[in-house]
Amino acid sequence: MANEPLLRALEECRARQWANQAEERRRMALATSKNPRIGELDAMRREDILDGLRRAMDGVKPEGIVERTRARNAEIAQLLKESGFPGDFLDPVYQCRACRDTGYTGESRKALCACVRARELELISGEEESPDSPCFENFDICVFPDTVLDREGTTQRMLMGAIRARCEQFSNLVPKAQLNLLLYGPSGLGKTYLLKCIKRRASQRGVETMSLSANTLLNLIRQAYFAREEEVSQPYYDVPLLLIDDLGTEPMWENITLEQLFALIEYRMDHRKTTVFSTNLTPDNIRERYTRRIHSRLMDRNLSLVLQFQGQDVRLIPRANGKAVRDA
Repeated sequence: MANEPLLRALEECRARQWANQAEERRRMALATSKNPRIGELDAMRREDILDGLRRAMDGVKPEGIVERTRARNAEIAQLLKESGFPGDFLDPVYQCRACRDTGYTGESRKALCACVRARELELISGEEESPDSPCFENFDICVFPDTVLDREGTTQRMLMGAIRARCEQFSNLVPKAQLNLLLYGPSGLGKTYLLKCIKRRASQRGVETMSLSANTLLNLIRQAYFAREEEVSQPYYDVPLLLIDDLGTEPMWENITLEQLFALIEYRMDHRKTTVFSTNLTPDNIRERYTRRIHSRLMDRNLSLVLQFQGQDVRLIPRANGKAVRDA
């Protein structure tokens, strides 16, 4: 089904609502077990509101409901504090403040909530954020050796410190950063880790992001290319920040890979959308594999920030605890 990720994201919202209601009932039961008066006041305010609705439907204007509800709320809050609970212990429970776990925002005109859109993109990409996801704050510069890389005495650690700073600055400017960011160099130097750091920082700033491996992206493009009976969602065209990892590992399908990849890059640049690429390919390799058209768009210094990674594969360097870095 073409919109399966969206349907699943909305189903997860509904599941959260059931869980929230269960948590609200648990809190009420706990509070009333400490002070039954809390339950009595809650029942009174509910009945008062329902009675007001019935009167309104009969054409009778209800009086004093707001004042009575406010007074009961204040008394409940005071009783909660006296019973050892915070005053807002019985407030509605939800994870997303914008939609209150309904999946939609707005009153007269409903719109999908950003939390649903973000979850849909996660499901499409197969990558989910977690508290342990890579971030700039946990980027350990000490995993990189002090090996000298050039005649000026630049070490791998110094280089990575500078690259990290540029990536963090880039993520703090999205969507007003340069249109493209290209991270290139041999494997094991931290490109994927920094790509994920950029995604997390941009997401924390409220920027809608989508991260895909090049292989996953081309499989999605191929699915859309051959779709016949139903429209296939292609959010990678319009998402404000698209991150493509491991460019060069995707299959080269005739009439699909080069043409569709170029169309995607061209569309995103024309519509001022930011795209981040990581690749083990050199600029010459990129030209050979993708032709000059794509190469020129990725390497244009007026539109792209190009950062070259150099040095030793840090995954092969034992750390002080005897373990090597795995996520690079």
